[in-house]
Amino acid sequence: MIRMPRGGCVAVAIFLYAPAAIADTPQSKDSNGTAATAAPPEDPTGGAYTSPTLLFIPAGAVPAWSARIILSTELQGPADVDATVRPGLGAELGLPAGFTLGAGTNWVGGDVDPDTGAKQFNLGLSPYAQLRFHITGAADGRGFQLGTSATYKFVGFQGDPGEMEWAISAQYRVRFFEVGVQGVLGKDFATTDADSELHAYAVYRAVPQLALGGATQLRVALVSQPGETTYDVIGGAIASLTIGRWQIAGLVGESTVGLNQGQVGALGQIFGTALF
Repeated sequence: MIRMPRGGCVAVAIFLYAPAAIADTPQSKDSNGTAATAAPPEDPTGGAYTSPTLLFIPAGAVPAWSARIILSTELQGPADVDATVRPGLGAELGLPAGFTLGAGTNWVGGDVDPDTGAKQFNLGLSPYAQLRFHITGAADGRGFQLGTSATYKFVGFQGDPGEMEWAISAQYRVRFFEVGVQGVLGKDFATTDADSELHAYAVYRAVPQLALGGATQLRVALVSQPGETTYDVIGGAIASLTIGRWQIAGLVGESTVGLNQGQVGALGQIFGTALF
């Protein structure tokens, strides 16, 4: 249902820019939108409002009345029609009381005009709207974090009623490592299709700004149509570098999304975020 630096240079960059990153770390707010203590200097990771991988919806909330921009792209090969490169653009706005409102679009490819058979770019666009809520967790992003989200999305502009996904995200974040587990339930409004997903990641931080580890995603169909795939798997190594309000991260691994059941393709993901 879902379609979805070299080591020495990084070390030098972190050494040169770490003081600025610490000073530039945005002030966090508690669940009521009240200003809280900023992330301490020994943990300038950006907080739990972001995650080190596109496969995981963060548990924490974007600080109230702050905006977060996300630019991303996926590269997969082999892939279905026009889905080798899949760019995305999103934005989030932090609201009081621990809410975050997001919207954007991804290019999922593989769509043709049903009348002419011609490939059309607009049919591969997948706009989405998302509301997420930080249920519990420290405002500085440390320790246990729990959040939930609801996401509505559709593909193309041909009257498809789209689909809805509900997710719950749990993260545990400390000085040297961070782990996250997420469960998702999805329902397609155009058919009887429904599915469930499990997302997970784990990273180690030798220095607070740099996270290295792995991430995975498993989708299992609860209800599917004849001929559709009944499961999809994504997995790979991930890295994330955070300098104050700026983040760049990526994944290199494998994916079965958009392919025939049992077929696997190479996958690359990269994204950058900025908080204003």
